[in-house]
Amino acid sequence: MFAIARFEARQRLKLLSTWVYFAMFLALAMLWMAAAGGVFKEASISFGGKFLINAPRSLAFTCSLLGCFGAVVVAAMMGRSVQQDFEYGMQHFFFSAPIKKYQYVFGRFLGAYLVLAVVFSSIVIGAWLGAWLPGIDPERLGPQRALAYLMPYVFTLLPNLFIFGAIFFVIAALTRRMLPVYISSVVMLIGYLVAPSLARDLDYKTLAALIDPFGTTALIRLTEYWPNAERNTRLVTLEGVYLLNRAIWSGFALVALLLGYWRFQFHATTDAGASKRRSDGDVPLRLSSASLSTQEAPDFAQRNLAALLVKMSWLNLRETIKNIYFVVIVLAGVLTMYAGALDMGSMYGTNTYPVTEKVLDMVSASFALFMLIITTFYAGELVWRERETSIHLMLDALPVPNWLPLLSKLFALIGLQALLSLVIMLCGMSIQVFKGYYRLDPGLYLESLFLSHLPYYALIAVLAICLQVVINHKYLAYFAMILYHIASISFASLGLGDPLLLYASTPDFIYSAMNGAGHYVLRERWYLLYWSGAAIMLTVLSLLLWPRGAHDSWRIRLRLARHGLTQGVLASFAGGALIFVFAGGVLFYVFHVANDYKSEFSRDADRASVERQYRKFAATPQPKITDVKLDVAIYPAQRTLAVTGRYVLQNKTSLPISHIFVQQDPTATMRLRFDARVHPGLDDGKLGFYSYRLAAPLAPGASLGLDFDIAYAPRGIFGLGQDTPVVANGTFFTNAVLPHIGYQPQQELTDPRDRKKHGLPARERALPRDDVRGLADNYVSMDADRINFDATVSTVDGQTAIAPGMLDNDWIAKGRHYFHYTMDQPILNFYAFQSARYAVRHERWQDVAIDVYYHPGHEYNLDRFVRGSKEALDYYTKNFGPYQHKVLRIVEFPRYATFAQSFPNTIPYSEGLGFIAKVDDKNPKDLDYPFYVTAHEVAHQWWAHQLVGGNTRGATVLSETLAEYSALMVMKKTTGPAKMRRFLRYDLNQYLLGRSEERKKELPLAENENQAYIHYHKGSLAMYLLQDIIGEDKVNGVLRDLLKTYGQKGPPYASVTALVQGLRQVTPPEQAYLIDDLFEKIVLFDNRALSATATKRGDGKYAVTLKVQAGKLTAGEQGEEHDAPLHDWIEIGVDDANGHPLLRERLRMTAREASYTVIVGSRPGKAGIDPDNKLIDRKPDDNMVTVELDEP
Repeated sequence: MFAIARFEARQRLKLLSTWVYFAMFLALAMLWMAAAGGVFKEASISFGGKFLINAPRSLAFTCSLLGCFGAVVVAAMMGRSVQQDFEYGMQHFFFSAPIKKYQYVFGRFLGAYLVLAVVFSSIVIGAWLGAWLPGIDPERLGPQRALAYLMPYVFTLLPNLFIFGAIFFVIAALTRRMLPVYISSVVMLIGYLVAPSLARDLDYKTLAALIDPFGTTALIRLTEYWPNAERNTRLVTLEGVYLLNRAIWSGFALVALLLGYWRFQFHATTDAGASKRRSDGDVPLRLSSASLSTQEAPDFAQRNLAALLVKMSWLNLRETIKNIYFVVIVLAGVLTMYAGALDMGSMYGTNTYPVTEKVLDMVSASFALFMLIITTFYAGELVWRERETSIHLMLDALPVPNWLPLLSKLFALIGLQALLSLVIMLCGMSIQVFKGYYRLDPGLYLESLFLSHLPYYALIAVLAICLQVVINHKYLAYFAMILYHIASISFASLGLGDPLLLYASTPDFIYSAMNGAGHYVLRERWYLLYWSGAAIMLTVLSLLLWPRGAHDSWRIRLRLARHGLTQGVLASFAGGALIFVFAGGVLFYVFHVANDYKSEFSRDADRASVERQYRKFAATPQPKITDVKLDVAIYPAQRTLAVTGRYVLQNKTSLPISHIFVQQDPTATMRLRFDARVHPGLDDGKLGFYSYRLAAPLAPGASLGLDFDIAYAPRGIFGLGQDTPVVANGTFFTNAVLPHIGYQPQQELTDPRDRKKHGLPARERALPRDDVRGLADNYVSMDADRINFDATVSTVDGQTAIAPGMLDNDWIAKGRHYFHYTMDQPILNFYAFQSARYAVRHERWQDVAIDVYYHPGHEYNLDRFVRGSKEALDYYTKNFGPYQHKVLRIVEFPRYATFAQSFPNTIPYSEGLGFIAKVDDKNPKDLDYPFYVTAHEVAHQWWAHQLVGGNTRGATVLSETLAEYSALMVMKKTTGPAKMRRFLRYDLNQYLLGRSEERKKELPLAENENQAYIHYHKGSLAMYLLQDIIGEDKVNGVLRDLLKTYGQKGPPYASVTALVQGLRQVTPPEQAYLIDDLFEKIVLFDNRALSATATKRGDGKYAVTLKVQAGKLTAGEQGEEHDAPLHDWIEIGVDDANGHPLLRERLRMTAREASYTVIVGSRPGKAGIDPDNKLIDRKPDDNMVTVELDEP
């Protein structure tokens, strides 16, 4: 056995392809480390959080990710180790030699496995070398630890090589063909692709980790809650779900290997066996025979070549789709699509209606990888079909031009893609029907799949065929295609997002029910035309280098290519070049000349330039906007916006103001006119920064008028142009498109690594929470306090334009519809405009009009929006104070973004967030998030629009945290405890994930610097626990007093200190620790239930004895943890078998372990500590255990 293993290893190590694989993985690992380490400034690769690139967890994910791309290499090397004997007829030599079956089988396997171990060691070596590359940011490097590199190799790469190697080896040994091996590699992807979808549901996270054969999902599950301190130091060992995953899949692979050994026939194949194998899968010979077996001699005259092309294309396609292995791979893709449909659009575990655009997104994304794999593999199968069956010399002798076999194979491959697109369409429609949804849209399927996706896949088919022809090595061409796909995935992350630079790239766009494909589809068509020109040139190159005859040397191939340069070939190449140059020229002009193309890096560079050049003016006193009057003209068909406006600026400082600075989006054209005489100064149109010197300084308390004209219009030709704030149906933009007064620090880069990348010094994200300078401005808008607002908005007739305020009047003139809105009280300088063809649902709550503007067909959740609005208005009015407006609007906008946002009396709401949610009130897992999100946004009419925090740390607690709390209280009134528990669990999960990915430092709730995971999710948990312990009425009383003190007031604005002090005053002394723990510290718990037993008493009740463990920790800014003394009020609980609470009792716990006996009235199912996850527990899954019943 070992002799055969040595022989196999020696032979493999002599092959050029082995070292090509080694070199490529080495280079990929080094490139990955260089990109993650900051060598390429435009790269944005991240492992999540404030990571070190050579930290154990980072290296584990590097090995796991790059190892996934190597599945095809494992298939090629492991499969060929045994299949090649049958391909070259060498099996007779081995089967008649004096060796035993186990020596042959396990010798071949062991030899190939050792070579694979050498090849994939290049990932670890490359990662180690990459950490030493010049240009690596020292702040992204930790100590070089040998175990940090060795353990991912041992625990991730070697097990994966065994798992996949064993399966591929067995399949190759039993089928004696390579195609089934490649097909099995695709089937193995099902677990990898389905796992992330399952993991979004908290109930299935462990299952998701177990079904992924690569172990990546298990690795994520093991480390997802590790804070930065652990992620950068803790070794990733085999433990928990990661150990279980490795054990299950390694055991499965071992069983497969042993079964394969048992089934393997260690003797020459009989004629009957060969016949059966040919009938099952030996497609190449059948195709070649069929193509030549005609009753009369074929006529190869020029006039018949077109018909012959059709016949040969059909033969290639027919024989491919009849193959059982093709059916298997398609079924695998179909299974993945149906698995993805289980949690389609899931949010809080609640799915959406299977509307066509959502289903299309899901099925296209689910099947995309299968389509690319099929294209890659079958390109090789088609090109090498005749050569692998040794009939290519006979076919090459036929008097047919090279373009005939080339195009027949290319057309067959594209036909295969079209057939698969039809499969995707039928699966999508069947998913809709199975889910009880019958508003099918076949036209949208056809448009998306056959006019957008299929042309892209056809371009990939051309590239795959070309690489097979040019490289003239089947497996190296496969590997080259894998490198292309890796480049496609990492293209944008490396800062190379321009679609002009990567073959077959097109700009991404989102289809919206409101706006359809919009103007984005024309842009896509031009890019497809551009790359089609390149595809024609690649096809011509393939034609010239098409392998014919027995000569494979480059010298002979190039000589034959020169002879093939006919006028027709040259004309085809010139045509492709002309298309490529013309379309590329148009696209370059539109996006690089008429407009300034901006990658994410270049946009950040502009922000950095503004800070470097103009931050020196941040302390210069500026007037504030007090009045806004606007005439907003929206032209949907032209995507044009024109705004004529007037600001009244008041000097609210104690010093005269001599200079006024204006910032404006540089993509707009702007014209300003001051009431007073001014001298223009800075005129930086590239960065949008301008300055004006007043001839007479503006005295304290004095006011000045500023008139302006702003215009946004697409600049380009042939209907192409950059995006503007306007779309054909569903325009939504905010006052961010208008001029801002003074330097705007909110636009500065905040991420420490982004700042360093652009040469900026480190800085804090916010001022201290009681800083006087910060409290002089609100955190929403620094250039205004509260403003008087008046706007006339016009749009095309048939659309409704929405702005904050009361609608005073509307009229139609010259085909345009005008709407005049005014506010009866000052508002924040924070407002939005919308325009679309809306239907309207009108409701009332007391004297408040509730209007829901929605896209016709999106009526699914109107009742939930209305009910959420009414319940929220009722609760907030009773507990906090009156609603300040006479109307409340919810207005739908396209799903180009997925959020809802509260402006004065108006809530823009994405069609992708709540309008198509499918909430099943009878399903205990479904959470009514349209109701909850509505309640949250309505709460902002109090928390932000009445009470707004200053521009300091903790300001968002007064808006986002209090809005979360308010919505939770409304939700608590209308839902049961089980769903509240589930909702809190999602909040806990999001907080723990957020802190593990913190890019700078975690701060206590009262000190948070607009960190969403803190002010949303931790804030939600903190406020819910606080009201649960000290009482909802006490908390609401504090909030009501805050509104009385700070509501509708100007500077100095409220600080979070006022909230904390108010809560401290109403908290009983025995619970006073809560205020510090929840607001001033980072406190975590390590609670778990150890055991629970129950005995039935004579009165029919049950005595439950519960043993629990409680632990309390405090964490630092980077997640470093320390034990803290325990003196907390913590709940214990008992549930029945259905999860319904039987008992909740809060006890003062001081010991690490304790036992409690409680009495419940019904048969207990589970019992534990903190049963509803109200505390921040890093391992909430072990809080409850099954109760063991002691039968008398």
